[in-house]
Amino acid sequence: MTGTQAAAHRIGPRRLLTLLGGRATFRLLLYGSAGVLVAAWSREDFSRYAAAVGAAGWLCMVVQSGPEKAALALIPRARRTREQLAGMLRGVVAYVPLPFAVAAALALLIAPGSTAAIYLLAVAYYVALGCGMLGVAIHRALGSYTRDTVHFALLGIGMIGMASLAFAVHLHPAGYLGGLLALVTVLNLVLLRGLPSGGGTYRMLRGVLVRTVVLMGAADVMANAVIGTLFVELSLTSYAGQSGDLYMMTLGWGFAASVVYTLQRIYQPRLVLWMGSDGAAGIRDFVRRVARLAVWVSALWLLVAGAVLAGGLAGTHSLVALGCLLASLLPANALASCGIFVLENTGEAGLRDSAKAVVLAWAATTALGALAIPLAGAAGAVYALGAQGFVLGLVLRRRI
Repeated sequence: MTGTQAAAHRIGPRRLLTLLGGRATFRLLLYGSAGVLVAAWSREDFSRYAAAVGAAGWLCMVVQSGPEKAALALIPRARRTREQLAGMLRGVVAYVPLPFAVAAALALLIAPGSTAAIYLLAVAYYVALGCGMLGVAIHRALGSYTRDTVHFALLGIGMIGMASLAFAVHLHPAGYLGGLLALVTVLNLVLLRGLPSGGGTYRMLRGVLVRTVVLMGAADVMANAVIGTLFVELSLTSYAGQSGDLYMMTLGWGFAASVVYTLQRIYQPRLVLWMGSDGAAGIRDFVRRVARLAVWVSALWLLVAGAVLAGGLAGTHSLVALGCLLASLLPANALASCGIFVLENTGEAGLRDSAKAVVLAWAATTALGALAIPLAGAAGAVYALGAQGFVLGLVLRRRI
């Protein structure tokens, strides 16, 4: 690690608070804009909007997660290939949203009030949103952190502004989504101006980047797949009516997970530089202790929570009880998540092992859910999540 690299990616209190402040502004205004839309639209219009964005929202993570983590892992420790790597990822930000935006624009012109237009606009918006988040990650990987704060703050302000416009002039869902798409497109174009074009690329380098994107995206994609699978399992039982209760709980779970995710992405460039220095052995030793703790805490939680379910919590409709059950699981899963985060940044072998670990965790959670959900409903789905941290901790102990 050179002195210049270390200085560029040093995360002091001021930088950390600034980054978190920009993202907090975005989150608060995002939730605020939803409240404005509820007041602005009829129940039917809001339901159409919610159905479209709910169906398309996962695309943001698909576009963002793997490329973002690859950028933060590869670019900081690259020397001769920094601009080539940044240039290839810049191409994702520049070109991937185009076909989706064109399709959405055509649908808006031909049938502006149709369900198809709303869905196409939602898809185009979330693809562009994910590409924008990738864009700020590339800037951070290159050592420029200011763009991150400014981008998220402007994005949040723009969203609440569009929601206010929908309230003031009775803008319908298609017009609102079209405005959001235009906003994100403009912000993405601003991001592109500060990124290198990359020049010539090498086939081997492209292969490394693609492989890293796929493997590093696995953890976040499978984490979303775990929740989705539990919802499917719940819908197939006599407790299907508790899906709403589980949804309310997963909103809080998702917020907590996003905090952990954000902190990991902020510190990732610093971590990959540490892993190439004399401090790597100390980090591995720390992660081994974290993995051991995650296994024991998860095992204890599974025993205690299982006893609580057997004692009368199975099938409960109490949101307070479900919330307490889920909140008590957060520490173990957060520990395991942080350990996997370090493992996937230890090199090629660690990247493969982390991808295998999250797939095994999904399989174990699905299997436990198939047993627990028919007996305990939404509480059984929460209980099944306990297998995730346990399996991830076991893999970490073997692989780190």
